[in-house]
Amino acid sequence: MRRSLLAFIVAVGLCSLAFSATNNIKVSGDITAQAITRDLSLGAVTNVDADLNEVQDAEDFILSQVRLRFDADLTENVSAVVQLINERLWGVENNANTDIDLDLAYFTMKEMIYEPLTLIIGRQPLRYGRALIIGDPDTDNNVSGGSGLANVADDLSLRKSFDAVRAILDYSPLVIDLIYAKIQETNTNVEDDITLAGINAAYQLDENTLLEGYFFVKDKDQAIAGDNNDKVYVVGVRGELAVDEQLSLYGEYAYQFGDYVASATAPVDHDHVDAFAVQLGGEYKLNDPNSSKLGLCYTYLSGDDGDTADDYEAWNPLFEDQRVGEIANILFDNTNMWYIKASGSTKPREDMTAMLDVYYLHQADRDATALSNNGIIGDIDDIVQSDDRDLGWEIDASLLYDYTEDVQLGLIAGWFIPGDHFDSANDETAYSVRATAKVEF
Repeated sequence: MRRSLLAFIVAVGLCSLAFSATNNIKVSGDITAQAITRDLSLGAVTNVDADLNEVQDAEDFILSQVRLRFDADLTENVSAVVQLINERLWGVENNANTDIDLDLAYFTMKEMIYEPLTLIIGRQPLRYGRALIIGDPDTDNNVSGGSGLANVADDLSLRKSFDAVRAILDYSPLVIDLIYAKIQETNTNVEDDITLAGINAAYQLDENTLLEGYFFVKDKDQAIAGDNNDKVYVVGVRGELAVDEQLSLYGEYAYQFGDYVASATAPVDHDHVDAFAVQLGGEYKLNDPNSSKLGLCYTYLSGDDGDTADDYEAWNPLFEDQRVGEIANILFDNTNMWYIKASGSTKPREDMTAMLDVYYLHQADRDATALSNNGIIGDIDDIVQSDDRDLGWEIDASLLYDYTEDVQLGLIAGWFIPGDHFDSANDETAYSVRATAKVEF
């Protein structure tokens, strides 16, 4: 609590300094509360209560997420952003749960050196395209242990920022991003860090067509027996096309190569990375008074079949931020599977939106594991799997109500129906229900 109080005092001090430097400062934020009940066990015995002498599968908890943001325009070309965050479970008192953490802290310099160049330095959001590659430093179904939601509701965390330097070259209609991010600093004097570097080029062909190409590298130094060669390179293209006022299409293809450490014990054994991902989709807006929309998306993420020696063919999720359902997003990492998503939404009244998403998921290659190891679902060794690659179906339904312009209430429910990949011991439907309330200021 002392650190939380200190963080608040520092924030007030920064705010005071900003007021002394400029008259243009904006304070904003949001507060979200969620009540959640879910059972992700699929019928496996994951937790036995010794006192009650019975299996405890379902869990119920309430969480809150608070963000406070300061935006300051120092000069015409210089601005700064600081955002504080707290994510906590109700009724839990510990450092991770009650601390106020730094979520954003960056400054922007426009027309740096020459007019087309903008430089952004500090803790900032990085997101490209639909975040198949970059959007979350922990990936969408994990979060840093510094969050009060770690190992409980990692998938719901709002922490998405990178410690990075970003250079933007705006040659409209061509915009080039150059980035360097430090993902993990383990020891300052040892080569054992994780870094991200790369380039993204976006070209606005016309008002209806956007084309992008990118090249990123994730450098994960192992520092094992003097060997730190563990790099994944990603090259890809994506595009978005508005066919007309009703139909829009999008697509992305990415290929990975590099070195994968197959054995972390000396002598270190390397495999050649040879993986790919494809995503194709579209959205159709109906001409009706309820602003109804239909969507369809197909995603393929390669897996490793184990047949090719010295080749590792499983897709590396890198820093993805794609939510694949309420439950499948937790059960499975974004690798070794393909899935189809059919979605629809409508507004039965002006202040209410109803949505329905249906997923079918299938394992790409049989030999690679599909279950996530993010800690949320407990001991995954108790989940029994078969050789069949049919992962299952998920149905998600949600209803959002705009109580005012600043307050939104929601009810989100999901059901995952296991496929033949799971044996009879794990054929029970998993479920998740969330009631949410959010205010923005």
